[in-house]
Amino acid sequence: MEHTAPMLPMNELRALLSEVASQHADKVFAHYPFEFFPRVVFDVRWQQSPFLGRYLISNFKKGWFVYLFCGVNAAVFAIWRYPSLLDLPSRLISSSQTKQQRQARSGRSSRGLGSNVRTIHDLNRDQGGASSERFGSFLSLQNEANHLQTLRRHFTISLDNTAQGRWWTIFGGAVSHQDLDHIVKNLTTFISVATIGINRGLSNGQLLCVCLGSAVAGSVAQLWHFTHKIERDRQSRRRGVIMTRYGLGASGIVSGLSVAVAVVFPYTQVQKFAGMLPMPLTLQLWTVPLISFAYDMWMLNDESSKIGHGAHLGGAIFGGLYSFFALRRLTSTTYRL
Repeated sequence: MEHTAPMLPMNELRALLSEVASQHADKVFAHYPFEFFPRVVFDVRWQQSPFLGRYLISNFKKGWFVYLFCGVNAAVFAIWRYPSLLDLPSRLISSSQTKQQRQARSGRSSRGLGSNVRTIHDLNRDQGGASSERFGSFLSLQNEANHLQTLRRHFTISLDNTAQGRWWTIFGGAVSHQDLDHIVKNLTTFISVATIGINRGLSNGQLLCVCLGSAVAGSVAQLWHFTHKIERDRQSRRRGVIMTRYGLGASGIVSGLSVAVAVVFPYTQVQKFAGMLPMPLTLQLWTVPLISFAYDMWMLNDESSKIGHGAHLGGAIFGGLYSFFALRRLTSTTYRL
């Protein structure tokens, strides 16, 4: 004897699917706010889900400052990379023209003579093409140098910029990255730490205050650290070498936010990959910025280091003070960092 399951009405079926999808999305977004991106890209069921748009909007409202901060950093990074992207079409055209010139030189002359006969017109044409090619390369290098010099004046911190009254570099340098590896590491850490704070009750306004204060404190601390190396710079100038120190990157903001969240939620369990270990280590959140702070103190006066340890320390000090006086304590859970 066969039994068939009763069919649910369409309205009840839709309500059930909506509830299941909502519960699933809440679990995803409570763990990591950007985790829906792999699902959107690789999961066809989520691409066809009528509930996805609502979850994206609600998640954006929950952590809009994270999206804004990442967008600003990505925009400034694109400005740094703009010369190389702009020169790509001209390089392709130049490569194509060079290939055509090689083929022309190996073939018949422009006067209809044999391949072994070269006229004055052919030689002038080849020399003119080579000259224009060299001139175009010179202009490209000059434009790129001017572009980088403009960015150093407005999107890096330095004693020269401060002396010339460019105070906005205190903020511009804190959201500026020139290398892909630099911006990926900073934004990945920022997203992970901000996720813990947002999901534990921190508002976007509080995150904004932490980031602005950490940017100012980190930039000022790095400039103060530059002044302690000015005597060495003067000695190098006596030898004919001019040394100008620049600083850029969101590391000071990341350090400040990490300390702020760690002070508010010190016993939150985080999983962090370390070195070549195949499995992540489970640590209490307060240990992560403490280790970073100790490392920055140790490397602060290392002349071979190219890292702005002063900015890290300045941002960390502000984040700790702000969280101690302005933020509240909540319970703890396990997150992956």
